[in-house]
Amino acid sequence: MRTYRRLAASTSLLLLLSLAVGGPASAATRGVSQVDFSFSPSTITIAVGDTVVWTNKAATTPHTTTSNTGLWDSGTMNPGASFSHTFNSTGTFPYHCTFHQNLGMVGTVIVQSAGGGGQQTLPATGASPWTLPFAWLGLLFLITGGAILLALRRRRA
Repeated sequence: MRTYRRLAASTSLLLLLSLAVGGPASAATRGVSQVDFSFSPSTITIAVGDTVVWTNKAATTPHTTTSNTGLWDSGTMNPGASFSHTFNSTGTFPYHCTFHQNLGMVGTVIVQSAGGGGQQTLPATGASPWTLPFAWLGLLFLITGGAILLALRRRRA
């Protein structure tokens, strides 16, 4: 009897822990397309730790993504090529295409603190990728605990 109570208490504790732990937060990856002679979107808002991936979707035209302050430079990106940069500090980071800046091919990355309201790539609930597995684990513990308690009551009767 005492063993079953300990088992039920342990199961309850594991259930509470599994629901309380949301899993590790993950940085997001956001995309910017190089189409014709523009970046799309031309302004993107992200959180610290997020990565921006620029992809040249032009049919024949090479492009670059070059920071105005020298923070990054993709070099020449032929059609289909991609370049990524991870932003580890807050700020506003203007950039351009070296070949087509005079045609207005410019953009801006706005980096906010992690809780600063950057555009979310996760579901509207704010859930991390680990939430669903932990929720299922919690449900499993709940069912197991209920089954143990039911078995204990039947045994007493």
